[in-house]
Amino acid sequence: DSAAEQGAKYNVPHFTDTEKMLETVKPDICAIVITPSNNHIPGILCSEHGVSYVTETPIDTDLGWADKMIESAQNNGTKIEVAENYYRVPSERIKREMILAGIFGKIQMAFNDFRGHGYHGIGLIRSYVGFDNEPVRVIAVTKDYEVERHIWRGREIDRENWQHAIIEFANGATGIFNFTGYGSPLRGFTGTKFYGERGMYFREEGIILNDAKDASRPITVTRRTNTVDGVETIAALVADTDPEVVWENPLRNYPLSDGQISVASELMSIADAVRNDTEPEYGWYNGRKDREIDVGMSRSWSKQGEAVTFPFEYEKR
Repeated sequence: DSAAEQGAKYNVPHFTDTEKMLETVKPDICAIVITPSNNHIPGILCSEHGVSYVTETPIDTDLGWADKMIESAQNNGTKIEVAENYYRVPSERIKREMILAGIFGKIQMAFNDFRGHGYHGIGLIRSYVGFDNEPVRVIAVTKDYEVERHIWRGREIDRENWQHAIIEFANGATGIFNFTGYGSPLRGFTGTKFYGERGMYFREEGIILNDAKDASRPITVTRRTNTVDGVETIAALVADTDPEVVWENPLRNYPLSDGQISVASELMSIADAVRNDTEPEYGWYNGRKDREIDVGMSRSWSKQGEAVTFPFEYEKR
């Protein structure tokens, strides 16, 4: 009923059978937005029918099935994008542009304080220390604490769970992951931070050394905007570093909010990859790597903080 309703609403064909849809309409690309543990089912079907796709996070909860998705895509010449959106928001884009420009030198420490759970928080940490920077090992613990009784998601809560992890990377950088109920009214502030050789960033404020190298000076990021169809949308972010660093919004001619830009970027990534026969921006590698570290964390805290080294054994499919 839901499929029929949405099909009628948008005047498009509707299906409840993925294989029938692929064979009937032969789409150029697909978007998979279902229970993540089932992502491999339509994903492999898409690749077998020559259709590239973007899948919601994580690529799959099971690493063995994720590998099967990747294998099928490679065998059939299709592409996989993973809809990791946290690093794609404009405020994160300008940070990464500054990192890539060498403004902070090597990033030595990166922190995620419940800005995103599991693979989301890991993706943010990796965006700071380098997406090509392989994890070496992770040490993680989880703890429960008593808190003031309050209402959260329709239930009375008097305890909360915390997850903590130290992730060591191949180049010596360290990631610190912290997570708890980020929607709880007790925990209203989230954020990330990183420390580099030449400066640091805390939430949305960065500092580097002044010209005399004897004091810090703040980095000012200027927001340039356009008005499109009556909507003020971001055109660029400009950091007053030396040299100046600019992130230009590739979707600046569309009436999109900052949050919508990140989602639209995911869709454009797979569309451009298919049109131009290039690799998607994030792709299966980064999506799988985030989930691999996520699984490593949970293995470590399930063993009372025993270190888990990468790569580790897991069930093949």
